Amino acid sequence: MFVVFLSLVFSTIIVFSFVLFGITGLRIIFGLIFISLPFYIMLSKFEISESEKLIFAILLGLTIFPSLVYILGLLISFRIAIILTFLALMLMAFALKKYKLKIN
Repeated sequence: MFVVFLSLVFSTIIVFSFVLFGITGLRIIFGLIFISLPFYIMLSKFEISESEKLIFAILLGLTIFPSLVYILGLLISFRIAIILTFLALMLMAFALKKYKLKIN
């Protein structure tokens, strides 16, 4: 039920951002979703509720992802830095999901 609610909320946000801001609004919303995705996958390792995972993933995506891209972008092109940072975070997320850490 929660997934249906989230799908409805995200589709409403996408439609309103397109109506209000055009293609730029769509790019911002999809960018927010893509930079939050690796952190959401990483947070699925912990036993927290779905809404907490979603909010923490968005906050981590808005803080850590741009910082890593900026640091890497000082050395190489920013477009390449964005792609490399996203791929590195996705690889890290899947590695964390695959290997279980035993925390007592």
